[in-house]
Amino acid sequence: MLWNIIKISLSAFLSKTIGFLRDIIIANIFGINIETDCFYTAFKLPNMLRKIFAEGAFSYVFIPILSEYKQKYSKKKINELISTVYYILLLILLIITIIGIYISPQIVKLLSPGFIKNKNKFNLTVNILQITFPYIILISLSSYLTSILNIWNIFILPTFIPIILNITIIFFNLFIIKYFNKPIYGLSLSIIIGGILQLIYQKINMKYTPLKIKFNKINLFHPGIKKIFINIFPVIIGMLMYQISQIINSNIISYLQEGTVSWIYYADRLIELPLNIIGTTISNLLLTQLSNSYHKKDSSKFNKIINKYIKITLLLSIPISIFLIFLSKHIVITLFRYGKFNFTDVEMTSKILTTYSLGLTGLIFIKILTPCFYSQYNIKTPIKIAIFNLIITQLMNIFTIKIFKHAGLALSISISSYINSIILYMQIKKKKILDKKYNWKLFIFKILLSSIIISLYLNFLSKSLLENFINLNIKFRLMKLLFTATTSSIIYISILFLLRIKI
Repeated sequence: MLWNIIKISLSAFLSKTIGFLRDIIIANIFGINIETDCFYTAFKLPNMLRKIFAEGAFSYVFIPILSEYKQKYSKKKINELISTVYYILLLILLIITIIGIYISPQIVKLLSPGFIKNKNKFNLTVNILQITFPYIILISLSSYLTSILNIWNIFILPTFIPIILNITIIFFNLFIIKYFNKPIYGLSLSIIIGGILQLIYQKINMKYTPLKIKFNKINLFHPGIKKIFINIFPVIIGMLMYQISQIINSNIISYLQEGTVSWIYYADRLIELPLNIIGTTISNLLLTQLSNSYHKKDSSKFNKIINKYIKITLLLSIPISIFLIFLSKHIVITLFRYGKFNFTDVEMTSKILTTYSLGLTGLIFIKILTPCFYSQYNIKTPIKIAIFNLIITQLMNIFTIKIFKHAGLALSISISSYINSIILYMQIKKKKILDKKYNWKLFIFKILLSSIIISLYLNFLSKSLLENFINLNIKFRLMKLLFTATTSSIIYISILFLLRIKI
């Protein structure tokens, strides 16, 4: 179990490293300006939709159903199911994309009303949105194939999908965008080219399964289709609660000072590294394994799996969040403080990163606890919690944004993530999924004690690191950060060993 997490996490880490190289190149070429604000605002919508049609709602429903069919039905039935779903999904996405491109001006007005007063900014955002909108088709179909591969225990190959997109964007930035009158359009086009290459890559990976997606295998009356549609609508409602929160946040951001969109984007990118490597990796493994255990009616194994993954999450997420909190400015300087990315951008981005880091453990726990419900076809509980969480987050925004400005959005998300996690945990506890024999209080106490010690160490080290850090070249910046990360990890693991926590 842990070995699978390590292998997939390493692949995801490689992907994110190349992603950071991509962001460094973009920051160096474009800096923080109106064009980047327009690009990140426009690209936000395809990313929001992918939460519904790609990694989010659809996979939560589809993976348990496909897992059930794998256990109970023939290869022919499974091929009919995956082929029918593929082409129905393609048709729905085509319709959404055509409508989306047509109503792009209205969408931008909805997402970022603050842009309306600046005609050039508004029009540029609309144009970029129309270029990038078809990406939702490509990434959703790629993610759909990932769900199939995961059920057949193929986890590592799909983790290279983001690498394909990142390399494409890097290639365009270095060699292609200079041929465009507006280089930002070249950057936008690279998203579509990367998405096409991602889908081709996933089609090739399908050869490692016994399944084939073909148009002549479509069966609209397949019983699995009905089951998917019955379950997916409530999940989409839950996901929409999150997206509504994102839309409200986008509205707020559009009225804040210029550069806010880009600062939040870069902070998001940094917090996504541990969130995806730990949270998404474990969530994907967890949903597949829990679904298999549930359909085999092996409650003991189901219990064992969720308990182990909670321990792993606590062991990893707390020290990483502490590392990010104390070294947020050093990390931003190391990765982005080049070219047009100035010191003000460093200050603003690091404040948001620090605030996000406070909620990292909560954000990861949401990803870990939610599959417990979806694997058992319990759709209503996560939805109710999502609606409640939306209300809480936006109520907090009223106060946090007034006090902390752009960092207030991140603070609301961090606080609400813990509220969400606690409610999910309480619901799981009611169902007696967690192992009561294990001394959770003692385990958490040991983790917190270890974390306090490395906090003191990082607090001391960060002050000495900060001196002259911005004047160092990238080689020495990376060496100092690597030394800090290595020594912190050694101290943390040593303390866990002394406290007799098995890793």
